[in-house]
Amino acid sequence: MGSMKSCRIWILLLAGATFCTAQVDFPANPLVGPKKYTKREVGGGAEPGASVEAPADSGTARYVTHIVLYDTRFWTSVEGKPLAGKLVAFEDLVVTAPKGAPVPPMPAPPAKPTIVRDGNVRLLVGKKPVVVPLARLSGQDRELIDGIQAALEKKAAEGR
Repeated sequence: MGSMKSCRIWILLLAGATFCTAQVDFPANPLVGPKKYTKREVGGGAEPGASVEAPADSGTARYVTHIVLYDTRFWTSVEGKPLAGKLVAFEDLVVTAPKGAPVPPMPAPPAKPTIVRDGNVRLLVGKKPVVVPLARLSGQDRELIDGIQAALEKKAAEGR
């Protein structure tokens, strides 16, 4: 590239020990650089650019299932802001298996799942569980949660 000097930068990301490379072009004189910049593709190909290698395969897969206690609905905050999500228990069902192997059966859910822990509830928003303070939910939502909790306690007492 004419008057440009090339410098190769190697970066080691400590989380996962992934190696990244990038080529950075510096003008010979920082005050007089190229007048026009061009875009180039990032990743594979013959063009210089950044590429990321996949992290080393651990050989196992982890499967997480959330215990859904109430299907998707709009939960309302005390300020009146809605949040769409599912009410889920604080316990998750987790199994691990070698990658490529069939998914093993999930363990049985607990007889009495935890709905409220330390004044918080857990909502599944999209695919991410979010802990929400119970005091931040509207009165109607708190009544619904109390009803679900009472029904689960009654079912657990009958099951004994």
